[in-house]
Amino acid sequence: MKSSEAAERAANYLEAHGDAHARTRAAALVGRGEAAAVAEALSPDPGCSEELGLALGICDDLRLRAGSRVREWAEAARGLQCDDGGWAGERPLEERLYQTGMLAGLLAKTPYARPEGLEAAGDFLARHWSPDRVRSGSWCAIAAHAHYFANAPHDAADEVLQWCGRELGRAFLTRHFDAVRTARVLVCCDAHGLPGAELSREDLVLGLVSEQAPDGSYPAWPGEGARDVVGSTLDGLVGLLRMGA
Repeated sequence: MKSSEAAERAANYLEAHGDAHARTRAAALVGRGEAAAVAEALSPDPGCSEELGLALGICDDLRLRAGSRVREWAEAARGLQCDDGGWAGERPLEERLYQTGMLAGLLAKTPYARPEGLEAAGDFLARHWSPDRVRSGSWCAIAAHAHYFANAPHDAADEVLQWCGRELGRAFLTRHFDAVRTARVLVCCDAHGLPGAELSREDLVLGLVSEQAPDGSYPAWPGEGARDVVGSTLDGLVGLLRMGA
């Protein structure tokens, strides 16, 4: 089966089994609907960095990285950045690192990021960086560090991305990460690969196709970054569209 056929099956599953929001997102991803309509339907709490990150992430999947709604959320997110450069100052360090890497990586892909804010986020991540953070096999750690350092300039980028790439490739080859979780990291990085990763785009696309269920869905993610079947299938659909292109 081709990746385009697998993407169509995933979109059809979401049309049949997703809620109204999932159906609208899937339709926009495959060109049956408007990305702007998805953004207009989102209403994140402007005082919650996690909700703002989710809204920006949905728009990023749709390549909707500019516009009044994205600007509004980016400005709100910038206002929540802590003095140490990170976000979510009341949370444990591991959660702060995840939120900071994911949110700063998203902001870096918009025209509304401020260089000083991005640099402060990178300094926060770099201060707490150790290869052990990704050698542990943590999906959240690999995703967050790869997301930021692939999209924002920083002196630590080369070292961090080499480690993230190596551990992402290892996790996929050993199937510690399935194809959907692996593709989600690369989608965040806006790339088909990472330095040091023994992972080809063709192998990943083959994994996305072969791991798809007969009804077009993908299994729920357990543990870190958990997704239900609909959420996992949305991620699988984005992965097929980006990696299969």
